[in-house]
Amino acid sequence: MKRYHELLITDCFGSEYGKNSRICLKSARSHRTSFRDHAVRSVTSFTVLAACVLLPAIGHAQTPAPILPTAPAGTATPALQAVRIRTIRKFYRQLLLKEKNVAAAVSHVGAAAILQAGVQGSIQSVLTATPSVNVYQENFGEGVPVITIRGVRNSELAQTLDGIPLQDLLYGGGGERTYGTLGSPVTLGQISGVDIYPGVAPPDRQGFATIGGTIAYTTKKPSSKESAELFGGYGSYNTSKFGFELNTGDMGSGPDAPRALLRYSHLYTDGYIDNTNARYDSMLFSVVKPYDDGLDDLTATVIYNRGYGYQTNFPAPVTLSQEYGPQFNFSKNEAYATENDKFLTAILGDETYINPHLILKAKLFVLHNTSTVEQEENPNLVVSSYNPAFPYQITFGAPYYSYPAVGPGTNFYQPGYFTYNPVATFGSDTAGLSAQNTLTHSTTIGFVPKANIFLPHNDITIGALIAKESGSQSQYFYGADPMPEINGYNSSEFGGGSQRTVYSMFVQDKINLLGDKLHIEPGADLTGVYTSNIVTEPVFHTASKLQNYSKIVEPYLGISYDLPDHMVAYASYGKGARFAPVSYYSTGAGPSTTTAPNPAIIHSYEVGLRYDTPRLYLNLDGFYQKVNDLFGLYLDYNDNLFQFSNDGVEQFKGVEGSGKFRLTPHIELFGNASYNQANYLSSFDTQLTPYEGQFGYAFKGQPVTSVPSWLGNFGVTYMNGPWLARFTGHYTGQQYTTFSFTGADTQPIPGSNPPGTFALQTVPYANPIPGNPVQHFLLPGFLTLNAYAAYKIPVHFGRLRALKVSINAQNLLGLDYFSHFYGFVEEIASNTTASGYVNTSPYNAAYYGPPRSVFLDVSAKF
Repeated sequence: MKRYHELLITDCFGSEYGKNSRICLKSARSHRTSFRDHAVRSVTSFTVLAACVLLPAIGHAQTPAPILPTAPAGTATPALQAVRIRTIRKFYRQLLLKEKNVAAAVSHVGAAAILQAGVQGSIQSVLTATPSVNVYQENFGEGVPVITIRGVRNSELAQTLDGIPLQDLLYGGGGERTYGTLGSPVTLGQISGVDIYPGVAPPDRQGFATIGGTIAYTTKKPSSKESAELFGGYGSYNTSKFGFELNTGDMGSGPDAPRALLRYSHLYTDGYIDNTNARYDSMLFSVVKPYDDGLDDLTATVIYNRGYGYQTNFPAPVTLSQEYGPQFNFSKNEAYATENDKFLTAILGDETYINPHLILKAKLFVLHNTSTVEQEENPNLVVSSYNPAFPYQITFGAPYYSYPAVGPGTNFYQPGYFTYNPVATFGSDTAGLSAQNTLTHSTTIGFVPKANIFLPHNDITIGALIAKESGSQSQYFYGADPMPEINGYNSSEFGGGSQRTVYSMFVQDKINLLGDKLHIEPGADLTGVYTSNIVTEPVFHTASKLQNYSKIVEPYLGISYDLPDHMVAYASYGKGARFAPVSYYSTGAGPSTTTAPNPAIIHSYEVGLRYDTPRLYLNLDGFYQKVNDLFGLYLDYNDNLFQFSNDGVEQFKGVEGSGKFRLTPHIELFGNASYNQANYLSSFDTQLTPYEGQFGYAFKGQPVTSVPSWLGNFGVTYMNGPWLARFTGHYTGQQYTTFSFTGADTQPIPGSNPPGTFALQTVPYANPIPGNPVQHFLLPGFLTLNAYAAYKIPVHFGRLRALKVSINAQNLLGLDYFSHFYGFVEEIASNTTASGYVNTSPYNAAYYGPPRSVFLDVSAKF
């Protein structure tokens, strides 16, 4: 069988390529990637073989390969093999065209960008290589940073891994806080690429519950060639890594031989912010078992990742950062936040070729995540009337800042449920509520079936998602860490738990008309969600079960037309929805009723023009996204209760452009730019920043905070023999920040619900604010330059085949810049005065971006 395929490849490409089938495979991959940086590489298991047969048809002769007269004994007849190869070639051509004229501004992050991200980056920070993506993070390694796509925050985005939902079904995507997110379900070393769909993607690529975009990760798979690699490196801020990758290659002969991949890596860093040392471990095991002469695949993927370390407690006061340096952070004996996060992912998949008109796919998956977060603040530094000389809040985690007084004599003392007395134990509320531990875990199981139906003028996809996530959280208060964790004593939350079951089905058609020039892509997704939450927070709530069922239909329509001279015009409309996080559910009018916000809804419109050839790729698109029924939430500090609504309306509109040009066979130039105007279209209480760490009030017409107006990238890649070099620049434009009023300003907020005042309110920092004009404040833009170079040294020593040396330099200019900024922070302590509040002097706080860093890496391949 193997020999037969080699002969067939020889005939397709001629004797020069036929001498080495690996050249054919390399050429096939090169041809595929020349199509675009935007297309989706969602081809079937027989792609590589099909590409070898298809390439002559596209680039050389249009005649099919002849039927060979004989075949090795014990294999299928040559006639049957040739028929199958021609069938595969037809399918593969359809898939390539489908990618080329996709009716959306899709971006792809490939191997070169992943390599350049290195240990300084993460699976989300690498997305800044594409248009309209903004990211800020606080450390090296695979933590979850804060991200926006066209201004839409991470908690409102969908994420998929090999087609399964990766984000939290109960709450949304990650990255809402800068703690509780150390580590990631998948890491840079475990993926082969990422596709980003801003707005609303076609139903078969959209993912679950998004109002702003889908991030689709693809895991590494074993190759047919045996290899082993050892790697390690060292760089700035005492950052080191080591690991190995083993690829079995084909374990047997013939197209049905199984193959496997095992990869492990360990990373340690002191962190470029003081007192944020962390370590990460990641493991990937992947198996592919072809069958039916290599046309079908069974796949299994297991990923286990963990992260442990320290995070910053709160954005550093700018005055202290200016005095002690951009990397300033409070010492661990003043305040600290540690986390221990673990992620387990298992996926079992099958892909079956039924006949020339039908391919069936299915995946079973399990996700299990646990997180332990421990936080403490020195009570002598708590912002309060006891210590007016210390004007800064330095942690999110001390319960003193978030909760009213607890214990005997308060409204939040319930014998049998919460009996801890901070005053009796530590002498004061301040000292007795200085530490908090939070333990969470969740498990998701699911099934994703899909069918691709190929008809003469239609490509139909039908699919579904059936999944259930269960999770619970326990939280404990005390005056020191380590602390006792005793349910009924110092547990503010324990037991209970939440679950969400998702039933989603979509159908999508691609109708090809006018000689395959006009492509109409209608589709729709029907999703039903059942949610329940058993609340056991004895300090603040009566135990209850909250449950709700909601469903929604999300239509989609995409149109593209193949113009002359390699141009494609396209337009699309899509509706998306995000279901309310389970924490937004509350008790209704009666003890057995539940209230929950309706799903937030996006209407996304996009129009674009694409030029696509193997040498030059250009794309220009405009977009308009309006989000209705956005979740409004108001925090009452007197009783620590949230109130939720659907008052919010936002809009995002702008233009994006991107391009690639192959200057020579070895040099490729690339770049992209985007402009985005983001505004609130209603006035409502909300979380103002993508970080979701500041509650406040948004005014109609004001700009959405932390959304850069301009973003851009440019760069050049050089590949020639053993050399790979890549130089890039990334520009982040100006962005609006926040502002907090003083406690003396008690003017009523027009139209606020519930009624409120400007006192202690955080608002977008822009004109006009009724009754209290504030000047515009724009966080300055910044440009960072990065470089990567690698050289592969051929070695012939035993089984050692090559040594690869690489150097990765980020922020070459050593620029000091703010990646995120809080204007005039005015935090409160909730239990120190009769009025319930203590005001601090206003001050600015910020996160600095990653400084200059250099990392040297060495790998040995066997």
